[in-house]
Amino acid sequence: MEQYIATTGFFDGVHRGHASVLNRLTDIGKRFDLPVAVVTFWPHPRIVLNKDPEKLGLLLSVEEKKQRIQSFGIDRLIVIPFTKEFSRTLPAQFIDQLVQKHGVAGLCIGYDHHTGSGGSAGYSEIRQICEKRGIYCERIAPLFEGETAISSDRIRKCLIESRLEAANQMLGYSYFLTGTVVHGRKLGRAIGFPTANIAVDELLKLIPADGVYSVSVDIDSQRLKGMLYVGKKYGEPKTYVEVNIFDFQQEIYGKKITVHFERFMRENVRFEDINEMKIQLEKDKQQILNN
Repeated sequence: MEQYIATTGFFDGVHRGHASVLNRLTDIGKRFDLPVAVVTFWPHPRIVLNKDPEKLGLLLSVEEKKQRIQSFGIDRLIVIPFTKEFSRTLPAQFIDQLVQKHGVAGLCIGYDHHTGSGGSAGYSEIRQICEKRGIYCERIAPLFEGETAISSDRIRKCLIESRLEAANQMLGYSYFLTGTVVHGRKLGRAIGFPTANIAVDELLKLIPADGVYSVSVDIDSQRLKGMLYVGKKYGEPKTYVEVNIFDFQQEIYGKKITVHFERFMRENVRFEDINEMKIQLEKDKQQILNN
């Protein structure tokens, strides 16, 4: 069986803190002249264990997470199904599985990583288990943004508080949503600002705070500028995500598009009439184009 230096974790967002672990992982692999592997899980433990899953807000879908992890030059990506049965696995049992099933000869883990039933084992216990089995183990120091370590929870908090620039800084890239363009009420088209209504692919993916955003849009191998609205309409409980793509007239119903959140422009406001809305949207557009 081929041997690997591995890291393990959920890696939601694959943010700059995760990047420091993955970069260190590849360095260790070179030092030991071994390929490197990432062991991750799906779905999120909070979903399986019913710990307020509706409040979770994933930063990446499983496919998006795979793509970002693999961009670091990882030799092998292992996605373990997270089940209630798996959640009862003891720390030593899990490490034995890594060794016996996946050829793990060394572990590189994040500063706050815990494993085993209930997340019971921290670095000290993990290192002891590894030492007894002759497995190399290294913990990576946290990466700070300001005075606080970068974390997925901290990024989520920024996104739901309209602090997009802070979230993007910690992510190391612009937060994005991917989805299918669906039919809407076509009000924007009537006032000269047609919008693409997006049905987001991953139902549990976090939708940023209500408001208007400057975005870039990936569609048909093109990247275009636009402004995006997040919010509710007509007293409905549903949150809408719709984007006006600048200087774009094509019909794109049923197509996949990705919107990259670049800047939070303003909070949503209630307009007295359609003309007032149109004037404000024109101001928003010009502000985005001028920056």
